[in-house]
Amino acid sequence: MVNESNPFKDYTNHLAETLQEKNDAYGDSFSKSLDEDGLLVLKIRLGDKLNRVSSLIKKDELKENDESLEDTLLDLAGYSILGLKYLKEHENE
Repeated sequence: MVNESNPFKDYTNHLAETLQEKNDAYGDSFSKSLDEDGLLVLKIRLGDKLNRVSSLIKKDELKENDESLEDTLLDLAGYSILGLKYLKEHENE
């Protein structure tokens, strides 16, 4: 069902649900990685996803193996949100 008053909500709600499900399944592994290895982890994760986007576009494929362009874009948004959450939680350090 498309949210006609704000079509972006469909995507952000789906992203929030996905992030919560993964956090429940894996714990806060992203924050733990940042605690151990620093913000470079965020750059690496986002870089990996951007490389995947580039690869899919260059091959003119919307899906490779089990990861689609749509999934990859969602992952980019997710890692960005996780990065924002981490920064907010550690802003006074």
